Amino acid sequence: MADREERRFAEVSRDSVKLMAESSGVELGDDVAALLAEDVCYRLREAAQSSSQFMRHAKRRKLTVEDFNKALRWSNVEAISGYGSQDALPFRSVKEGELFFVEDRDINLIELALATNIPKGCAETMVRVNVAYLDGKGNIEPQGTVPTAVQSLSEDLLKYYQQITRAILGEDPHLMKVALQDIQSNSKIAALLPYFVYVISGVKSVSHDLEQLNRLLHMVKSLVQNPYLYLGSYVRSLVSSVMYCILEPLAASINPLNDHWTLRDYAALLLSHIFWTHGDLVSGLYHQILLSLQKVLSDPVRPLCSHYGAVVGLHALGWKAVERVLFPHLPAYWANLQAVLDDYSVSNAQVKADGHKVYGAILVGTLTL
Repeated sequence: MADREERRFAEVSRDSVKLMAESSGVELGDDVAALLAEDVCYRLREAAQSSSQFMRHAKRRKLTVEDFNKALRWSNVEAISGYGSQDALPFRSVKEGELFFVEDRDINLIELALATNIPKGCAETMVRVNVAYLDGKGNIEPQGTVPTAVQSLSEDLLKYYQQITRAILGEDPHLMKVALQDIQSNSKIAALLPYFVYVISGVKSVSHDLEQLNRLLHMVKSLVQNPYLYLGSYVRSLVSSVMYCILEPLAASINPLNDHWTLRDYAALLLSHIFWTHGDLVSGLYHQILLSLQKVLSDPVRPLCSHYGAVVGLHALGWKAVERVLFPHLPAYWANLQAVLDDYSVSNAQVKADGHKVYGAILVGTLTL
């Protein structure tokens, strides 16, 4: 076993990176070229590993260009063009040095232009639209980056989208309930998924309104529970929006009369539901969630409401998350929390009340161990 040959990988050299940069008119230093070469090697190995998974799922032993392009699309990288030919590439060598290149064949542009068999483009058709603000006023000006869809929306789908968003973000609770039930069971709204995800990503713009945040979280739940939707890469965006409601010091939390604690509890349960039902769609999602919760919990500058969100989030993910993140950090955190609870000054009354919330969440969380 000790004599087994060490696994080797193909590497892109520093000189190759510098040569590519110089061909584009960019001069790189040796240190920068070395870092770029290392990153390029990692990205290529990652893409090769992902493409090999597509190959195995297709029960093939030969890796194709389409497998590689699928891996690139899965990583939100534009697919490569011009390498889908089934014919072997004719390589030629240069006598002056050890250099090999692909020989370009001559193409008759007239014959190509007049050909009846038009080649299919590799890029998918995309459209851009304006999405209404979350204020319910129907403003159709763009708010940030607008989502892209892989197909044009029909007039019926566009009307459906407008009515659903107005019902969910409107003031009629009955219409909101009907709209949420519909997107939870509708089998024909796959084309609208990017638009719904984009609306949900606007949680930051309504952090002052607990009611709107609660409606958006219910919208997330309805999409997650729809058995006809494949969330795919949108899981990460949904998790990010839910994590915002759990961890961030919302503008609504400034007023002690606002019950943002219940919102964080619901968001934590929703985060757990998303992970256990769709977590396998995103590689490393569990580790990323734990890392975010740990980062907030270990930051003494963050307010206690954020610490509370981190604790209830860990508790919602199960005893393994509590044992892995909360339990090792508890001795150091407990001393700081105890100092807050022992301060009986009038100016510390609100902070102390928040501390008791965190204290109760820790007790509930540690009961799972």
